[in-house]
This record gives sequence, C-alpha cells and structure tokens, in this order.
Amino acid sequence: MTLSNLRKNHVLTVTADSLIEFPNTRNPTTAAVNSVDVHIGSRARIRRTSLGMSEHELSNLLGLDHSTLAAYEAGARRINANLLLRIAKALGVRPDYFFREYVEDWQMA
Repeated sequence: MTLSNLRKNHVLTVTADSLIEFPNTRNPTTAAVNSVDVHIGSRARIRRTSLGMSEHELSNLLGLDHSTLAAYEAGARRINANLLLRIAKALGVRPDYFFREYVEDWQMA
C-alpha cells in the first residue's frame, strides 16, 4: 500500500516493518459522541456558569474561539489533557473535578 492509496478519513499507523491503515473513529463529521466527553464538557460548563463566567470570558482565557469552547462543553469535541489542565486552572478546580460522578457501564455490572 502506498500513501496515495490511503482512503480519506483513515488513520495511518507505521511500525518498523509494516504499514497499517485503520478507519479514523474520531472524525468530527462521523464520530459518535462519547459519554465521557459529554460528561467532562458538562462539568466544565457547570463550573463556568457557577462562577458567573461567560463562554466568551473562558474562551478568551484559554485562547479559543467561543464556538470551539461550546463544542467542548457539549461533548462534540474531545478535550485533550493539556486543555483539561488549562480549563481546570482557569476554573479554579483540580483536574479530577471533571471526572466526578462519572460511572461507566462496566463499573455498574
């Protein structure tokens, strides 16, 4: 397989002796919303609003466009670790705050 043969929306993984193509499951146009992403975004929105902070204020502190912040808060975009730490600092909480009350289905079995 050559690079020109890769299909759109696939992720390329390269190892020492192989080239493997996988479907890109985090394509924003096709990926399903993940419950943990929704939970973390919701916790960020709850904390922001409890502080009386607007979306515009937090997005300015983080250097993000307000529509991008809205997508993170809705769980439509995944918050990476670096951004999670920046959000936690801006909102005056520890990073574990965002995971409180989150229970995955496998934990309840």
